[in-house]
Amino acid sequence: MTVSEPGTAVGTGAGNIDGQAVGTATGTGAGNIDGQAIAITVFSTVKWWGKLWLPILFTTLRLIPPLTRDLRKLSFIHFARWTLIRELPANGDTAPRTRLRYPHLFFESNFNDGWEEYIDAFSYVLTRGMSLFWASSYGFPGALPTGPFKDYIHRNELEAAHYYSAYPEATATMVQKALALAPAVADFAERAGRLSPAEFEGAWSAFLTDAQDLL
Repeated sequence: MTVSEPGTAVGTGAGNIDGQAVGTATGTGAGNIDGQAIAITVFSTVKWWGKLWLPILFTTLRLIPPLTRDLRKLSFIHFARWTLIRELPANGDTAPRTRLRYPHLFFESNFNDGWEEYIDAFSYVLTRGMSLFWASSYGFPGALPTGPFKDYIHRNELEAAHYYSAYPEATATMVQKALALAPAVADFAERAGRLSPAEFEGAWSAFLTDAQDLL
């Protein structure tokens, strides 16, 4: 998870997908999907007190990592990031830097499985956390029940214009296991050339037993 200091926006504004036909089994637009990876991007307008509260929340979560333990346990999430946007950057000579009248909370995340399941996990597992992040946003209905919260996210969600995943056919869990397995595979490969056929058979069996949770 990443939480950011309030600062300059990297986007150009917010929108919604009300009425948009959802054409995939994952529950989100096709532009948000690359293989097994799914993107979500949400902008919400922040109340006056949110610009004071959110920087405190972000700093606290960075300084006390155990507070995000429950989020990190959701292995199907690649990452989650919240950023407070106060202004829009300049865009050439015709669009100078613009200070927003109301700050916006920018949320982005990548995950596996379906959109519905993702929001359900946030609502049920991180109920209090969702309120801490979004209570200062206009229109936030609360994390539970999930129906109104899903409607709220849909109203404030943007479909990605371009989305790329380096390993589209792998889930976050698969990538983590592959990284954990790589040193053991390299070590076994280095030893294998020195083993007799009988020794190799025993070593291979032992390797599979030790690494079975990662396969």
